Amino acid sequence: MMFGSINSSGAVIDCIAEGSAYDIVLPNQTERVQNIAVDIGGSLAKVVYYTTAAVGRHGGGRLHFKAFETDHLDQCIEFMCGLVDRSRIRDPTDGPTGEPVIMATGGGAHRFGEELRSRLGVEIRVVDEMESLTAGLNFLMREVADEVFTYSEARGQKFVGPVSETEDLFPYMLVNIGSGVSILKVTGEGQYERISGTSLGGGTFWGLLHELTGVTSFDAMLETTKSGDNTKVDMMVGDIYGTNYDKIGLKATNIAATMAGVYRKGLDKQYSDADIARSLLYMVSNNIGQIAYLNAQLHGIRRIYFGGYFIRGHPLTMHTLSYAIDFWSKGMISALFLRHEGYLGATGALLRGEAAPTRRRACSFTENFSVAEPAAGDSSGVSALGMLDQQADRLERLPQLALPYVPDTVDLAADEGQRLAWLAALERSAHELVGLVERGALDAGSGDRVDVGKIRAFSILYARHLQRLGAQPLAYGALTVRGILGLREQCLREVGLGDVFAAVKRRETAAALGAFSECVALTDVLTDRERLLALLGNALAGNMFDWGASELHGALASGALDLAAARAQISYSPQRLNNPGTFADRVIAQGYRKVLVFVDNSGADVVLGVLPLARFLTQTGATVVLAANSRPALNDVTEGELKDIVAEAALVDESLAAAVEEERLLVCASGSAGPCVDLRRLDPHLVALAQAADLVILVGMARAIVSNYHARFTCDSLRIAVFKNKMTADAAGANVFDSLCLYVPGGED
Repeated sequence: MMFGSINSSGAVIDCIAEGSAYDIVLPNQTERVQNIAVDIGGSLAKVVYYTTAAVGRHGGGRLHFKAFETDHLDQCIEFMCGLVDRSRIRDPTDGPTGEPVIMATGGGAHRFGEELRSRLGVEIRVVDEMESLTAGLNFLMREVADEVFTYSEARGQKFVGPVSETEDLFPYMLVNIGSGVSILKVTGEGQYERISGTSLGGGTFWGLLHELTGVTSFDAMLETTKSGDNTKVDMMVGDIYGTNYDKIGLKATNIAATMAGVYRKGLDKQYSDADIARSLLYMVSNNIGQIAYLNAQLHGIRRIYFGGYFIRGHPLTMHTLSYAIDFWSKGMISALFLRHEGYLGATGALLRGEAAPTRRRACSFTENFSVAEPAAGDSSGVSALGMLDQQADRLERLPQLALPYVPDTVDLAADEGQRLAWLAALERSAHELVGLVERGALDAGSGDRVDVGKIRAFSILYARHLQRLGAQPLAYGALTVRGILGLREQCLREVGLGDVFAAVKRRETAAALGAFSECVALTDVLTDRERLLALLGNALAGNMFDWGASELHGALASGALDLAAARAQISYSPQRLNNPGTFADRVIAQGYRKVLVFVDNSGADVVLGVLPLARFLTQTGATVVLAANSRPALNDVTEGELKDIVAEAALVDESLAAAVEEERLLVCASGSAGPCVDLRRLDPHLVALAQAADLVILVGMARAIVSNYHARFTCDSLRIAVFKNKMTADAAGANVFDSLCLYVPGGED
């Protein structure tokens, strides 16, 4: 597994073996550092920095996260010296810039401030610790899809999803547990107050455990608690009553008095250091949980977030805090935890920098796990953090999307069979992609070749991620097909491969455009209803031209698959997933004003499938907006490519040319950079065009089955796709190459 920030221009495979794989050498650290912030606590120093102008990216910069032990602050300062040097690298077109300023927070910002100024040679601007914490939390909750989660031993880790624009983020309570505990009430951006706290915090646990057992390392202390049994130290309700005390709701297993069992001779309890450790952990966590709940009740707050070094992703600590909140609230409130909890302060401090581009809130961020860092203070490595890639615009929700909305069809963390099948299939697919490149199947035939070294580097990098997710399914947050398909594209871009299928797309698109006129002529002679049904069949057949489906690689590479052959494999089954006749009747009877179509593959899919269907809809009086990927993914068509395709087709078709001229056929970027689409995160220009849409069409397995299969809309919707692998077919109770042509009236499930 690789950690750290990389620039992968010129990626190669090192010939020195590391286990069963080779090292990936990713040289050329040329990203320019624009902003730096550090949060120096008693145990960890956390650095967050923002870079721009990385090779292979566009549309914005990137946030990086790095942690060091405060006892080894020299390593942190040395790392920051490198960042300062990179911050002075400027493009000549940038114009004059001032010296970098480092935003610092935490107690160490005061304690080590002069040392930082002396060794780094730059201004150190100290930001209030509580202000930084709340600013960082507000930002991360909005921008990171899997930031917030609940935890219990019975249910494990459950992500609660991002805060939507329909939800009010405020008020909430942040319980920051370090050596002591501070409880903050946050009522708005920059609006917070410390409403309570307690000296009974992490320092209490560390100090007492050290005195009682001699253990000196906090990691060792937490490890010790795993094997402990607090019932050998604590006095339990059952020790007093012999059973449950049902009248007041106490179980025999509830703790009556912490460590009170050790002095009762009659109980004759034998105990170890591990038992003491577990008892003390329960004592501290239970009391913090109760104090937090009482403050939430006093202030009328229902969301309680826990952060601070004491937690560190430690399962038993999170379980105990969760149990306390659940017990005292009688199940009405859940304790909420944060993946970036160690980086709240540094992130907030960076946002307070005068030059921080994130302050304008005119952009969105996407987590990129191609290179991951362990969570701050998490020595187990179970939880990892990606970089946050900045998008050019602030992504927005589709207006017609009904809430609540969950974009993913299958939870791979919960479904072991699906998880193992998908991870194995995608690892095979990565190896097959190497084979396709080595055989020249993706070449343009004119010296335009995909770099073999880079594709091998991609295969190894991606395989390492998949293997890690196989062992630790929640390492990168919620595990979904959408996530690991997106991770594939991130890994390709990180090794310098922006569009592996570019040559294939050009070749297949040219061939499909050559057949466009004949294709529409064959259907133009039919009645409107027959014609629409034929066009739906062509759209399904066109969707078979998908290089993302390993089952079709052979036919696609050999050219054996044409539209007629693809149609022969399509059947409108199962019946519950197909009602093309109902859709045709609706179109013929009433028509639509505006149709939004999320397109899929280049080549025959969009040229012979989607475009003739869009042409027909414009002829019925509708305005049609074609939404294509903002960036390449597999052989999916991009916005720029689709604009060229529509222009080429319009040259040979008067009806299409008129629709383009009259702006009744439009092309827009979707905001997506992967095969799936999250309808909460769309390009704002597309959202503006979609305001009056009364029909949404989702085309392709990734957009209509893997994601958005259960999405509901306030307007009519149509899903057009083919089940092209066993995993998606099994999840829907279908067979491979069954079709999905499902019309759903607005407001229905």
